[in-house]
Amino acid sequence: MLFLCFGMFLIILSVLAFFRNRSVRRSEDATEAFWSREYESNHIRKKDISDLSYIEIPLDALPLHVCSSERCISLESQLTALAGKKIVNLSNLSNTDLKLTYGTANLTVLSEYDQNFTQLSNLLYSYGKELEDNGFHREAIQVLEYGISIHCDASRLFVFLASLYQKDHATDKIRALIEEASALSPLLRDATVKQLEDLLNGADAS
Repeated sequence: MLFLCFGMFLIILSVLAFFRNRSVRRSEDATEAFWSREYESNHIRKKDISDLSYIEIPLDALPLHVCSSERCISLESQLTALAGKKIVNLSNLSNTDLKLTYGTANLTVLSEYDQNFTQLSNLLYSYGKELEDNGFHREAIQVLEYGISIHCDASRLFVFLASLYQKDHATDKIRALIEEASALSPLLRDATVKQLEDLLNGADAS
């Protein structure tokens, strides 16, 4: 009996060692692959970036100057200033991806363009919320819908817009938002879709 228990113990140790070694190998392979790509990316020559999908803020199409609160005026000023800058959504690409695709020399400027996109996403959410808080419901929806149209991936923008649709009992529009949200990054997708589905269920029940 003692011999049998000892044998089982050795088998368990062997299995654990096998899985541990496999995990270590996978981790080492992943690390090696990362540094290999990073080394390669640092030797990519500067490439033309004129064909990127630059975003133009349609100041004439957005509902500006309808709200006179200080916060609205400040946000409008920030949007106007941002409209004069280059904006690109590169959130799905890592720095290594950017260097491999467009060259190391473009990393700084591309990071700036992507930061401008993040700023735009935040401004659209804040401006839409300020409009809604001041009674400009239709205008708030217009601003947030523009954010969705340029693929802003801010979860709170999706959820807030869906809450406005819920007020209007616009269930079809919430369903369309859920479809759009399923293309978000895995880190945001599941939680965002769950919140949108809850709002949809609330709209259906009311």
